[in-house]
Amino acid sequence: MKDSARLVIIGAGIAGCSTAWHLAKLGWSDIVVLDAGPLPRTGGSTSHAPGGVFSTLPSRTLSSFARTTIELLKSLEWEGQSCFHPVGGLELAYTAERWHDLHRKAGLARAYGIDGELVTPARAKELSPLLDQTKVLGAFYTPNDGIARAVEACAAMAEQAESQGAIFIGDTEVSGIEVRNGRVAAVESSRGRIRCEMVLCAAGIWGPLIGAMAGVPIPIQPMQHIYAKTEPLPELKGEPGEVVHPLVRHQDSSLYIRQHGERYGIGTYRHEPLPVGPEAIAKHKDAKGM
Repeated sequence: MKDSARLVIIGAGIAGCSTAWHLAKLGWSDIVVLDAGPLPRTGGSTSHAPGGVFSTLPSRTLSSFARTTIELLKSLEWEGQSCFHPVGGLELAYTAERWHDLHRKAGLARAYGIDGELVTPARAKELSPLLDQTKVLGAFYTPNDGIARAVEACAAMAEQAESQGAIFIGDTEVSGIEVRNGRVAAVESSRGRIRCEMVLCAAGIWGPLIGAMAGVPIPIQPMQHIYAKTEPLPELKGEPGEVVHPLVRHQDSSLYIRQHGERYGIGTYRHEPLPVGPEAIAKHKDAKGM
């Protein structure tokens, strides 16, 4: 544990690891990254994220960011395996209005230089064999999209940042931020005090608690999100990998579906809002199923 650093990053999820990686690439070396959970699976949102990455968005800037993210994930490896499953993305149309919207989205993709095409129900079923093609009018297929291995990407970026001098420390809870004359002076943690010039809060759902330590309000409201995995499905028995089928998005019902080997994971946003106070979120050592 160092007693001083130019920058302390609080949070070693995808935001903290990515920031440290990018700064290391720019020549920064005096960086300490702290997380209350064990590395690399710290227990925050990154540890649970389903990992869907899709590049066609209404904003050209956001689409560019998404494509940059895909290329970065493709370049990262952890324990000999890529940090990205390039299985493609499939957005379904269940209504005439959605089918019209997908035509518009296909136009955006052409304008932004993204590889994508409108496909028939039969072609959609070829790409995602469990799909009932009689229920859809068509789909928008983007072959270069896919699913990130987010925890592994964190580990790979942390390893590269450490080779440039950054230090990552897990199982270390931040207990306070010392401020003098309106500037950060130090971070107090369960492993000791670190004098620093800057603090970056990358604590995600715990962000408001970290901001309060420095007297800075962080307007983030953690919310529960419903994500479930099926039992093993006979149709997926013997699949040759963790993810072979494309990421499926059913926007008419606010659903997304991804493969987990012989199971499917299903997430939805169409449920009663379930806000959670950041102070009520279980610590890693107390959480079930981690």
